Amino acid sequence: MSDTAYDTTPRSILVLGAGELGQPVLRNLARRARETKETTISVLLRASAVSSDDPDKQRAIAEIRELGIEIVVGDLVKSSIDELASLFARYHTVIGCAGYAAGIDTPMKLAKAALQARIPRYFPWQFGVDFDVIGRGSPQDIFDAQLDVRELLQAQTQTEWVIISTGMFMSYLFEPEFGVVDLKNFEVNALGSLETAATLTTPEDIGKLTTEIVFADRGSATRSCSWRAHRDLGRGC
Repeated sequence: MSDTAYDTTPRSILVLGAGELGQPVLRNLARRARETKETTISVLLRASAVSSDDPDKQRAIAEIRELGIEIVVGDLVKSSIDELASLFARYHTVIGCAGYAAGIDTPMKLAKAALQARIPRYFPWQFGVDFDVIGRGSPQDIFDAQLDVRELLQAQTQTEWVIISTGMFMSYLFEPEFGVVDLKNFEVNALGSLETAATLTTPEDIGKLTTEIVFADRGSATRSCSWRAHRDLGRGC
């Protein structure tokens, strides 16, 4: 691994996506970048999102520009691994915030592109539940696909990778198809049983946590690590 992987200040950061998680991550990164004055923030968005007439998307784009974040137009799904690797190679740190909407095969494609680009540090889309704890063979195929990504990253040493597990997004509880909080019928349903416990985190707090980890002074940090929401930020990664 090159010495650049141990830089305590990421000189250039690319965030993939600006949705429910991407926007809070960008917001917090931009604030910290203004303090350091040594880091540039960019975000990769589809052309259709940048030019959309949807009021919500227009507000999001306006905020991104007000924060001084560079918008890079691209498509994670349509682009090849080679094309993504060429793009990623321009940055020190790449943070995946595209979510599951990008498709079950996209997380692996992004990880392969990050390794091919030989970027110093990569944060894959692994926010949410800890897939190592769940293990393989769950009803969710995407969970096994995410474990494949972890194994790929663990098997190499050239790129430092960071996984942040924060539990379920708080918003999931209120999604009708998730079936936990039924606002229409004023009902709350247990996840499996009344004894089942779950860790929940808001995207805003995940954005703050991610930023603290990105800019943490890691000193003689290890080349790979995994964070869980209950870990002390001061311990470093």
